[in-house]
Amino acid sequence: MNRSSSTEKRIIIAAGGSGGHIFPALAVWGAISRNHPEYKLTWVGSSHKMESSLIPSRGIQFIGLRQTELRRKPTLSNFLYNIRTLWFLVSSVFHSIGILRKLKPKFVLSTGGFAAGAIGIAAEMTRVPLIIVEPNAYPGMTNRYLGRKASAVFIAYDETKRHFPPEKTHMVGIPARREVVEKDRLQARMELGLDNDTLFILAMGGSQGAAGINRILPDAVSLLTNERPDLNFKILHQCGREKSGNLKINEKLTKDEKYEVAEFIDDIPLYLAAADIVVSRAGASTLTEIASRGLPAILIPYPHSAENHQVKNAKSWENGKAAICIEEKNLSPETLMRSLLILIKDPSKRAEMGKSAMKFGNPLAGEKIADIIQSLIEDQ
Repeated sequence: MNRSSSTEKRIIIAAGGSGGHIFPALAVWGAISRNHPEYKLTWVGSSHKMESSLIPSRGIQFIGLRQTELRRKPTLSNFLYNIRTLWFLVSSVFHSIGILRKLKPKFVLSTGGFAAGAIGIAAEMTRVPLIIVEPNAYPGMTNRYLGRKASAVFIAYDETKRHFPPEKTHMVGIPARREVVEKDRLQARMELGLDNDTLFILAMGGSQGAAGINRILPDAVSLLTNERPDLNFKILHQCGREKSGNLKINEKLTKDEKYEVAEFIDDIPLYLAAADIVVSRAGASTLTEIASRGLPAILIPYPHSAENHQVKNAKSWENGKAAICIEEKNLSPETLMRSLLILIKDPSKRAEMGKSAMKFGNPLAGEKIADIIQSLIEDQ
Protein backbone atom coordinates (compact mmCIF):
# COMPACT_ATOMS: atom_id res chain seq x y z
CA MET A 1 0.00 0.00 0.00
CA ASN A 2 1.54 3.26 -1.14
CA ARG A 3 1.44 6.43 0.91
CA SER A 4 -0.69 9.04 -0.85
CA SER A 5 0.89 12.33 -1.84
CA SER A 6 -0.44 15.49 -0.27
CA THR A 7 -1.91 16.61 -3.63
CA GLU A 8 -3.63 13.33 -4.55
CA LYS A 9 -7.40 13.26 -4.32
CA ARG A 10 -8.20 9.80 -2.98
CA ILE A 11 -11.43 8.42 -1.58
CA ILE A 12 -12.23 5.19 0.22
CA ILE A 13 -15.39 3.16 -0.31
CA ALA A 14 -16.26 0.79 2.52
CA ALA A 15 -18.80 -1.76 1.33
CA GLY A 16 -19.25 -5.48 0.99
CA GLY A 17 -20.76 -8.70 2.15
CA SER A 18 -23.53 -8.71 -0.47
CA GLY A 19 -24.47 -7.19 -3.79
CA GLY A 20 -26.98 -4.98 -2.00
CA HIS A 21 -24.07 -3.05 -0.51
CA ILE A 22 -21.56 -3.40 -3.35
CA PHE A 23 -23.54 -2.42 -6.47
CA PRO A 24 -25.00 0.86 -5.15
CA ALA A 25 -21.45 1.80 -4.07
CA LEU A 26 -20.13 0.99 -7.55
CA ALA A 27 -22.88 3.15 -9.06
CA VAL A 28 -21.89 6.09 -6.85
CA TRP A 29 -18.24 5.61 -7.77
CA GLY A 30 -19.20 5.57 -11.44
CA ALA A 31 -20.85 8.98 -11.07
CA ILE A 32 -17.95 10.40 -9.05
CA SER A 33 -15.33 9.18 -11.54
CA ARG A 34 -17.29 10.58 -14.52
CA ASN A 35 -17.83 14.00 -12.96
CA HIS A 36 -14.56 14.24 -11.01
CA PRO A 37 -11.94 12.12 -12.78
CA GLU A 38 -9.22 13.53 -10.54
CA TYR A 39 -10.33 11.23 -7.70
CA LYS A 40 -8.60 7.89 -7.11
CA LEU A 41 -10.40 5.03 -5.36
CA THR A 42 -9.39 2.50 -2.74
CA TRP A 43 -12.04 -0.04 -1.75
CA VAL A 44 -11.99 -1.56 1.73
CA GLY A 45 -14.04 -4.65 2.46
CA SER A 46 -13.97 -8.15 3.84
CA SER A 47 -11.03 -10.31 2.79
CA HIS A 48 -13.23 -13.38 2.26
CA LYS A 49 -16.51 -12.11 0.76
CA MET A 50 -17.56 -11.44 -2.83
CA GLU A 51 -15.98 -7.98 -2.95
CA SER A 52 -12.50 -9.50 -2.51
CA SER A 53 -12.69 -10.89 -6.06
CA LEU A 54 -15.30 -8.64 -7.70
CA ILE A 55 -13.63 -5.31 -6.96
CA PRO A 56 -10.07 -6.18 -8.09
CA SER A 57 -11.53 -7.68 -11.26
CA ARG A 58 -12.75 -4.17 -12.12
CA GLY A 59 -9.29 -2.71 -11.79
CA ILE A 60 -9.97 -1.06 -8.42
CA GLN A 61 -7.40 -1.10 -5.62
CA PHE A 62 -8.76 -3.35 -2.86
CA ILE A 63 -7.75 -3.77 0.77
CA GLY A 64 -9.27 -6.73 2.60
CA LEU A 65 -9.86 -6.76 6.34
CA ARG A 66 -10.54 -9.86 8.38
CA GLN A 67 -14.15 -9.26 9.33
CA THR A 68 -17.20 -11.42 9.97
CA GLU A 69 -20.83 -10.61 10.63
CA LEU A 70 -22.55 -10.88 14.01
CA ARG A 71 -24.81 -13.88 14.45
CA ARG A 72 -28.08 -12.84 16.04
CA LYS A 73 -29.61 -16.17 17.06
CA PRO A 74 -28.95 -16.65 20.82
CA THR A 75 -26.98 -19.90 21.01
CA LEU A 76 -23.73 -20.81 22.77
CA SER A 77 -21.91 -21.41 19.50
CA ASN A 78 -23.05 -18.03 18.16
CA PHE A 79 -21.99 -16.34 21.39
CA LEU A 80 -18.47 -17.75 21.02
CA TYR A 81 -18.47 -16.86 17.31
CA ASN A 82 -19.46 -13.27 18.14
CA ILE A 83 -16.59 -12.93 20.62
CA ARG A 84 -14.25 -13.73 17.75
CA THR A 85 -16.16 -11.29 15.51
CA LEU A 86 -15.68 -8.47 18.02
CA TRP A 87 -11.97 -9.27 18.27
CA PHE A 88 -11.70 -9.07 14.47
CA LEU A 89 -13.55 -5.74 14.59
CA VAL A 90 -11.17 -4.23 17.13
CA SER A 91 -8.06 -5.36 15.25
CA SER A 92 -9.57 -4.16 11.95
CA VAL A 93 -10.27 -0.71 13.42
CA PHE A 94 -6.56 -0.32 14.27
CA HIS A 95 -5.64 -1.60 10.81
CA SER A 96 -8.08 0.91 9.29
CA ILE A 97 -6.58 3.82 11.23
CA GLY A 98 -3.25 2.95 9.64
CA ILE A 99 -4.89 2.83 6.19
CA LEU A 100 -6.43 6.28 6.66
CA ARG A 101 -3.19 7.82 7.88
CA LYS A 102 -1.28 6.47 4.89
CA LEU A 103 -3.84 7.18 2.16
CA LYS A 104 -5.19 10.48 3.56
CA PRO A 105 -8.56 10.19 1.76
CA LYS A 106 -10.80 13.19 1.21
CA PHE A 107 -13.70 11.12 2.55
CA VAL A 108 -14.91 7.59 3.32
CA LEU A 109 -18.18 6.40 1.78
CA SER A 110 -20.12 3.53 3.38
CA THR A 111 -23.11 1.66 1.99
CA GLY A 112 -23.23 -0.49 5.11
CA GLY A 113 -22.75 -4.13 5.89
CA PHE A 114 -20.36 -5.56 8.46
CA ALA A 115 -17.49 -5.08 6.02
CA ALA A 116 -17.84 -1.29 6.37
CA GLY A 117 -17.83 -1.15 10.17
CA ALA A 118 -14.13 -0.97 10.99
CA ILE A 119 -13.13 1.63 8.42
CA GLY A 120 -16.19 3.72 9.30
CA ILE A 121 -15.30 3.73 12.99
CA ALA A 122 -11.70 4.58 12.11
CA ALA A 123 -12.90 7.50 9.96
CA GLU A 124 -14.86 8.83 12.92
CA MET A 125 -11.83 8.49 15.21
CA THR A 126 -9.46 10.22 12.76
CA ARG A 127 -11.95 12.93 11.72
CA VAL A 128 -12.07 11.87 8.09
CA PRO A 129 -15.44 12.96 6.59
CA LEU A 130 -17.85 10.04 6.45
CA ILE A 131 -20.58 9.71 3.81
CA ILE A 132 -23.43 7.21 4.20
CA VAL A 133 -25.49 5.77 1.35
CA GLU A 134 -28.28 3.65 2.84
CA PRO A 135 -29.88 1.40 0.19
CA ASN A 136 -32.53 -0.25 2.42
CA ALA A 137 -35.77 0.98 3.99
CA TYR A 138 -34.47 -0.10 7.39
CA PRO A 139 -30.78 0.70 7.88
CA GLY A 140 -28.48 -2.04 9.04
CA MET A 141 -26.58 -1.88 12.30
CA THR A 142 -23.41 -0.49 10.71
CA ASN A 143 -25.01 2.49 8.99
CA ARG A 144 -27.29 3.23 11.95
CA TYR A 145 -24.20 3.59 14.12
CA LEU A 146 -22.03 5.43 11.60
CA GLY A 147 -24.83 7.73 10.48
CA ARG A 148 -24.86 9.61 13.79
CA LYS A 149 -21.54 11.30 12.99
CA ALA A 150 -21.71 11.30 9.19
CA SER A 151 -21.20 14.47 7.15
CA ALA A 152 -24.06 13.42 4.85
CA VAL A 153 -26.54 10.56 4.54
CA PHE A 154 -28.31 9.59 1.30
CA ILE A 155 -31.53 7.57 1.38
CA ALA A 156 -34.37 6.35 -0.86
CA TYR A 157 -37.22 5.63 1.59
CA ASP A 158 -39.28 8.06 3.67
CA GLU A 159 -39.25 5.74 6.67
CA THR A 160 -35.45 5.75 6.69
CA LYS A 161 -35.29 9.42 7.70
CA ARG A 162 -36.00 8.80 11.39
CA HIS A 163 -32.75 6.87 11.82
CA PHE A 164 -30.43 9.72 10.80
CA PRO A 165 -29.84 13.40 11.64
CA PRO A 166 -32.45 15.29 9.57
CA GLU A 167 -30.16 18.23 8.78
CA LYS A 168 -27.64 15.88 7.12
CA THR A 169 -30.04 13.51 5.37
CA HIS A 170 -30.81 13.76 1.64
CA MET A 171 -33.64 11.93 -0.12
CA VAL A 172 -32.14 11.17 -3.54
CA GLY A 173 -32.99 7.56 -4.38
CA ILE A 174 -30.36 4.87 -4.64
CA PRO A 175 -28.22 4.91 -7.78
CA ALA A 176 -28.26 2.01 -10.20
CA ARG A 177 -25.47 0.88 -12.47
CA ARG A 178 -25.28 3.01 -15.60
CA GLU A 179 -25.54 -0.03 -17.88
CA VAL A 180 -28.90 -0.92 -16.30
CA VAL A 181 -30.30 2.58 -16.71
CA GLU A 182 -29.13 3.12 -20.29
CA LYS A 183 -29.92 -0.25 -21.92
CA ASP A 184 -32.40 0.23 -24.77
CA ARG A 185 -35.64 -1.74 -24.35
CA LEU A 186 -36.43 -2.31 -28.03
CA GLN A 187 -32.90 -3.45 -28.76
CA ALA A 188 -32.97 -5.78 -25.74
CA ARG A 189 -36.21 -7.43 -26.87
CA MET A 190 -34.83 -7.87 -30.38
CA GLU A 191 -31.69 -9.53 -28.98
CA LEU A 192 -33.85 -11.96 -26.98
CA GLY A 193 -36.19 -12.68 -29.89
CA LEU A 194 -39.28 -11.27 -28.18
CA ASP A 195 -42.08 -9.91 -30.36
CA ASN A 196 -44.22 -6.95 -29.34
CA ASP A 197 -47.14 -9.11 -28.18
CA THR A 198 -45.18 -11.41 -25.85
CA LEU A 199 -45.23 -10.47 -22.18
CA PHE A 200 -41.78 -11.20 -20.75
CA ILE A 201 -41.55 -12.16 -17.06
CA LEU A 202 -38.14 -12.22 -15.41
CA ALA A 203 -37.94 -14.31 -12.24
CA MET A 204 -34.67 -14.14 -10.35
CA GLY A 205 -33.30 -15.13 -6.98
CA GLY A 206 -29.67 -14.04 -7.17
CA SER A 207 -26.58 -16.05 -8.08
CA GLN A 208 -27.41 -18.66 -5.43
CA GLY A 209 -31.09 -18.80 -6.36
CA ALA A 210 -34.06 -18.52 -4.03
CA ALA A 211 -35.38 -21.81 -2.69
CA GLY A 212 -38.89 -20.47 -2.11
CA ILE A 213 -39.23 -19.12 -5.63
CA ASN A 214 -37.67 -22.26 -7.14
CA ARG A 215 -40.12 -24.46 -5.24
CA ILE A 216 -43.31 -22.55 -6.08
CA LEU A 217 -42.86 -20.80 -9.42
CA PRO A 218 -43.08 -23.84 -11.79
CA ASP A 219 -46.39 -24.96 -10.25
CA ALA A 220 -47.72 -21.39 -10.26
CA VAL A 221 -47.02 -21.04 -13.98
CA SER A 222 -48.66 -24.43 -14.66
CA LEU A 223 -51.79 -23.24 -12.85
CA LEU A 224 -51.69 -20.01 -14.82
CA THR A 225 -51.56 -21.73 -18.21
CA ASN A 226 -54.32 -24.16 -17.19
CA GLU A 227 -56.60 -21.30 -16.17
CA ARG A 228 -55.70 -18.96 -19.03
CA PRO A 229 -54.24 -20.95 -21.96
CA ASP A 230 -54.81 -17.91 -24.20
CA LEU A 231 -52.15 -15.80 -22.49
CA ASN A 232 -49.07 -14.95 -24.56
CA PHE A 233 -46.11 -14.79 -22.22
CA LYS A 234 -42.60 -16.09 -21.72
CA ILE A 235 -40.84 -16.51 -18.39
CA LEU A 236 -37.12 -16.72 -17.75
CA HIS A 237 -36.42 -18.29 -14.37
CA GLN A 238 -32.93 -17.67 -13.01
CA CYS A 239 -32.71 -20.44 -10.43
CA GLY A 240 -29.13 -20.27 -9.14
CA ARG A 241 -25.98 -22.21 -9.85
CA GLU A 242 -26.42 -26.01 -9.84
CA LYS A 243 -30.11 -25.67 -8.92
CA SER A 244 -31.81 -26.42 -12.24
CA GLY A 245 -31.83 -30.18 -11.63
CA ASN A 246 -34.14 -29.69 -8.65
CA LEU A 247 -36.87 -27.89 -10.60
CA LYS A 248 -40.05 -29.72 -11.56
CA ILE A 249 -41.40 -27.99 -14.66
CA ASN A 250 -44.38 -28.99 -16.79
CA GLU A 251 -42.91 -30.39 -20.03
CA LYS A 252 -45.58 -28.64 -22.11
CA LEU A 253 -44.33 -25.27 -20.83
CA THR A 254 -40.77 -25.91 -21.95
CA LYS A 255 -41.93 -27.44 -25.24
CA ASP A 256 -44.04 -24.35 -25.98
CA GLU A 257 -41.04 -22.18 -25.03
CA LYS A 258 -43.07 -20.39 -22.39
CA TYR A 259 -40.70 -21.35 -19.59
CA GLU A 260 -36.93 -21.07 -19.84
CA VAL A 261 -34.49 -21.83 -17.04
CA ALA A 262 -31.07 -20.24 -16.54
CA GLU A 263 -28.81 -21.09 -13.61
CA PHE A 264 -27.10 -17.71 -13.86
CA ILE A 265 -27.67 -14.56 -15.92
CA ASP A 266 -24.51 -12.76 -16.95
CA ASP A 267 -26.25 -9.79 -18.57
CA ILE A 268 -28.89 -8.66 -16.09
CA PRO A 269 -29.19 -5.20 -17.75
CA LEU A 270 -30.27 -6.89 -21.00
CA TYR A 271 -33.03 -8.95 -19.38
CA LEU A 272 -34.29 -6.12 -17.16
CA ALA A 273 -34.54 -3.83 -20.18
CA ALA A 274 -36.67 -6.43 -22.00
CA ALA A 275 -38.88 -7.37 -19.02
CA ASP A 276 -42.53 -6.45 -18.44
CA ILE A 277 -42.82 -7.98 -14.95
CA VAL A 278 -40.19 -9.03 -12.40
CA VAL A 279 -40.54 -11.72 -9.72
CA SER A 280 -37.70 -11.49 -7.22
CA ARG A 281 -36.37 -11.19 -3.71
CA ALA A 282 -36.31 -7.72 -2.16
CA GLY A 283 -32.62 -7.01 -1.66
CA ALA A 284 -31.42 -3.44 -2.08
CA SER A 285 -29.42 -3.96 -5.26
CA THR A 286 -32.22 -5.79 -7.06
CA LEU A 287 -34.82 -3.18 -6.06
CA THR A 288 -32.57 -0.35 -7.16
CA GLU A 289 -32.31 -1.82 -10.64
CA ILE A 290 -36.03 -2.64 -10.87
CA ALA A 291 -36.79 0.97 -9.86
CA SER A 292 -34.38 2.38 -12.43
CA ARG A 293 -36.29 0.54 -15.18
CA GLY A 294 -39.75 1.39 -13.78
CA LEU A 295 -40.91 -2.23 -13.69
CA PRO A 296 -43.89 -3.70 -11.82
CA ALA A 297 -42.77 -6.43 -9.45
CA ILE A 298 -43.91 -9.34 -7.34
CA LEU A 299 -41.56 -9.33 -4.36
CA ILE A 300 -40.96 -12.46 -2.28
CA PRO A 301 -38.57 -11.22 0.43
CA TYR A 302 -35.98 -13.53 1.92
CA PRO A 303 -37.39 -14.34 5.37
CA HIS A 304 -34.00 -14.62 7.11
CA SER A 305 -32.36 -11.39 5.95
CA ALA A 306 -30.51 -9.37 8.58
CA GLU A 307 -32.99 -7.49 10.79
CA ASN A 308 -35.73 -8.58 8.38
CA HIS A 309 -34.74 -5.78 6.03
CA GLN A 310 -36.03 -7.48 2.87
CA VAL A 311 -39.57 -7.72 4.26
CA LYS A 312 -39.38 -4.04 5.23
CA ASN A 313 -38.16 -3.13 1.74
CA ALA A 314 -40.94 -5.13 0.09
CA LYS A 315 -43.64 -3.70 2.38
CA SER A 316 -42.45 -0.18 1.61
CA TRP A 317 -42.79 -0.89 -2.12
CA GLU A 318 -46.23 -2.41 -1.62
CA ASN A 319 -47.38 0.56 0.45
CA GLY A 320 -46.07 2.80 -2.31
CA LYS A 321 -48.16 0.85 -4.88
CA ALA A 322 -44.98 -0.22 -6.68
CA ALA A 323 -45.15 -3.97 -6.04
CA ILE A 324 -47.12 -6.93 -4.77
CA CYS A 325 -45.47 -8.39 -1.67
CA ILE A 326 -45.89 -12.08 -0.84
CA GLU A 327 -44.10 -13.12 2.32
CA GLU A 328 -42.71 -16.63 2.07
CA LYS A 329 -44.95 -17.88 4.87
CA ASN A 330 -47.91 -16.99 2.61
CA LEU A 331 -46.35 -18.21 -0.63
CA SER A 332 -48.10 -20.98 -2.56
CA PRO A 333 -48.61 -21.79 -6.25
CA GLU A 334 -52.11 -20.33 -5.98
CA THR A 335 -51.11 -17.01 -4.39
CA LEU A 336 -48.28 -16.49 -6.86
CA MET A 337 -50.47 -17.47 -9.80
CA ARG A 338 -53.18 -14.97 -8.76
CA SER A 339 -50.61 -12.20 -8.42
CA LEU A 340 -49.14 -12.96 -11.83
CA LEU A 341 -52.61 -13.01 -13.38
CA ILE A 342 -53.47 -9.62 -11.88
CA LEU A 343 -50.48 -8.04 -13.59
CA ILE A 344 -50.61 -9.97 -16.86
CA LYS A 345 -54.23 -9.13 -17.65
CA ASP A 346 -54.10 -5.46 -16.59
CA PRO A 347 -51.66 -3.28 -18.60
CA SER A 348 -52.84 -0.12 -16.84
CA LYS A 349 -52.00 -1.61 -13.44
CA ARG A 350 -48.55 -2.59 -14.70
CA ALA A 351 -47.99 0.94 -15.95
CA GLU A 352 -49.19 2.45 -12.66
CA MET A 353 -46.95 0.16 -10.59
CA GLY A 354 -43.98 0.81 -12.85
CA LYS A 355 -44.45 4.56 -12.47
CA SER A 356 -44.59 4.14 -8.68
CA ALA A 357 -41.47 1.97 -8.74
CA MET A 358 -39.51 4.75 -10.42
CA LYS A 359 -40.07 6.94 -7.35
CA PHE A 360 -37.82 4.58 -5.35
CA GLY A 361 -35.01 5.04 -7.84
CA ASN A 362 -33.50 7.98 -9.62
CA PRO A 363 -31.38 7.66 -12.77
CA LEU A 364 -29.51 10.79 -11.68
CA ALA A 365 -29.07 9.76 -8.04
CA GLY A 366 -25.38 8.99 -8.50
CA GLU A 367 -24.70 12.37 -10.06
CA LYS A 368 -26.65 14.15 -7.31
CA ILE A 369 -24.72 12.30 -4.60
CA ALA A 370 -21.42 13.12 -6.32
CA ASP A 371 -22.31 16.83 -6.54
CA ILE A 372 -23.35 17.09 -2.88
CA ILE A 373 -20.20 15.28 -1.73
CA GLN A 374 -18.05 17.62 -3.83
CA SER A 375 -19.75 20.65 -2.27
CA LEU A 376 -19.09 19.28 1.20
CA ILE A 377 -15.40 18.70 0.40
CA GLU A 378 -15.01 22.20 -1.08
CA ASP A 379 -16.59 23.76 2.05
CA GLN A 380 -14.12 22.07 4.42
